[in-house]
Amino acid sequence: MSDSSSTKYLDAQQIVYLPRWARIAVMAVLGLLAVSACGAAIGFFFIPAYQEKITAALSIAQTAAGAFAVVLFVLFAERQLSVDKLNQKTDMFLEQQIPQSLAKIEIPQLKPGHTVNVKVLKRAETVHGGRKDIFGANYELSLETFRMRMWIGINVKRLSVIYFAAVNNEEDLDKLQKAFHFTFAGAAKLGYETNFQYVEFGNEKLVSIWTTVMADNVILGNPAEQLFWIQDVAMMTQSFIRTAVRNNILINTTTEPGPL
Repeated sequence: MSDSSSTKYLDAQQIVYLPRWARIAVMAVLGLLAVSACGAAIGFFFIPAYQEKITAALSIAQTAAGAFAVVLFVLFAERQLSVDKLNQKTDMFLEQQIPQSLAKIEIPQLKPGHTVNVKVLKRAETVHGGRKDIFGANYELSLETFRMRMWIGINVKRLSVIYFAAVNNEEDLDKLQKAFHFTFAGAAKLGYETNFQYVEFGNEKLVSIWTTVMADNVILGNPAEQLFWIQDVAMMTQSFIRTAVRNNILINTTTEPGPL
C-alpha cells in the first residue's frame, strides 16, 4: 500500500476508537499477561531453575506492560470520535462554549464597562433537538435597550455565522457592504467567505450576511482549535455590533437569522 493510500484509509481518529467492550476486554487480557509475566520474572530471583528463562520472561513482561500502557491511553483518549461523540461535542460547542465567549462582548458606545447578556434560543418541542437548521443555534445578545439575534453553525470543521440587518430596499445592500467592509475584510484573512443577500420576509426587508470558514483541522475534539474559533467568532461579532451601532444600522430583526 502506498503512502498516499495509507493516508487515505488510515485515520488515526478511527484507529484509536474501539467499542467500549473491546477496549475493556483487551485491557483485561493484557493486564493479566503483564501480571503473569512480571510474576515469572520475579520468580527468577528466588527459584534458580527459572534462571535460563529470564530473557523470555522479561521480554514478555516488557511487551505486555508497554501494550497495557497503550491500551490505557486508548481507553481514556479523547480521540474516540464516534458520531455520537461528535454530536455531544457539537451540543457543548453551541450551547456552552459559544455563549461563554459571546458573553465577553462589550459595546462601549452604549454602556462602557459592561458586557452583553447572551441567551441560547430554544425552539418548540416539535423541533427535534430544539435548535435551528440541522447543525446550528440562534443566540440573542442584549445590553440595556440593545438587542440582536444571530445564528452560528458548526459542521465538524466548517463554521458558519449569519447576521441579519434591516434595510429600506435592495439598494441598501451596497451601503451595508461598505459599512461592514473592515469587519469582514479582517475575517477574510483567516479564510472566511462572506456573502450579502437581500431577502424579504412578509413586510420585513432584510440583508442576510452569511460568513463561512473551513478550518484546516477538525474543530470538535481539538481544544486549541475550539478556543481559537469561538474567540474569533466573538471578536468578529463584537466588530459587527460596534460597526452597526456607529452607523445606526438596525440589526434587531423580527425574523430569526438562519440559513435561507
